[in-house]
Amino acid sequence: MFTEELKLIKEAEEQADQMRREAKISAKNFVEESNAKANKMVEEAFATEKEQCEALLADGRKIAQKLYDDAIKDAKELCEKMAAQAEKKQDEAIKFIAERIVYSSVNC
Repeated sequence: MFTEELKLIKEAEEQADQMRREAKISAKNFVEESNAKANKMVEEAFATEKEQCEALLADGRKIAQKLYDDAIKDAKELCEKMAAQAEKKQDEAIKFIAERIVYSSVNC
């Protein structure tokens, strides 16, 4: 009877040891799977963020190009207005310079 009880205790201890080994293996596998899933989620998040950043950069470039084009257009229009005003006053400037030359020649 005592040997049977010892045998049962030994079997129970062996089963407990086997259960501990299986639990460790199961835990290790679970940790590895969790790490793999976490890494995959991080990679997907980075990929999504990269796409969003590229889209924002593209939008920013479009806006910047439009602002640049508008500024160039405004500058050209201003230059054309200034050239037109200068052309209108060119005759007056020539007349003024000629009068100065004539008056200074007469006064010599």
